[in-house]
Amino acid sequence: MSTPITYARLLLERYRTVYDWTPEGSRRVLDVGCGNALFTQWLRHRAAAVFGVDHHLNHLRFGHRHYPDLYLATAAGEALPFADRSFDAVVCSEVLEHVEDDQALVEEIHRVLRPGGTLVLTTPHQGLFAFLDGENVINGLFEAVRRLRLPKPGGGRVLEKFRYRHHRHYTQAQLEALLGDRFVVEEVFLGGLGLYPLLYLFEKALESFCGIPLVQKDYRLLRRIRAWDYRCRWGRWAYNIALRARKRNNESEAPKGRTRWQRPSERGPR
Repeated sequence: MSTPITYARLLLERYRTVYDWTPEGSRRVLDVGCGNALFTQWLRHRAAAVFGVDHHLNHLRFGHRHYPDLYLATAAGEALPFADRSFDAVVCSEVLEHVEDDQALVEEIHRVLRPGGTLVLTTPHQGLFAFLDGENVINGLFEAVRRLRLPKPGGGRVLEKFRYRHHRHYTQAQLEALLGDRFVVEEVFLGGLGLYPLLYLFEKALESFCGIPLVQKDYRLLRRIRAWDYRCRWGRWAYNIALRARKRNNESEAPKGRTRWQRPSERGPR
């Protein structure tokens, strides 16, 4: 699900946090996983030049059509098509949990950030209601049907080609380990509890089973309720985590005696 049309005119929940944490007056900002650029276009108020990358070409077509002043490109976050140290800030919102190699994504972000540059990262948190994740619940149902190997009229099996990557949730400690010593974590926000995942699950169910693409509708009431839940600080129980970090200016600034980068398998269960 790409950015809902509501957010073209309203900055709610994590979008407001990301916007506020992106340094005003930046020269160049990159939005990794920009989707249809409905949020990315807001960053024009924070930077002189705004870039976005996404692997989904159809989403980018919308952005190209409606926001021609943005620099949008088709690319994976693990292989960014930009020079070293070319951005003052990088936004990575609800992307980390989707990629195959989260460590590679972080390394690429570190590479393209200038020393002292800002990373704004949001992702699902391993909180009390992580099991209500709409992506995992709906796709898990489809996967269960696939495993039943039910025959289809005319041949083949129901959903036999269906595949999905599990939507990961992270703790604050896991994110800090993923960033390693090359970043300084400056601010962390933990918000949203049960309403947030329940309402998102409702959207996913309407989209998947009823064919109602709420992403294309200006459905403000549902999202205002979700935004209220997001603004509540629920601590370790929260469903969402947002983190603002600064790329260290040089290696001598890094603290001694810590592992700089840890592979996902070394960070414990998610």
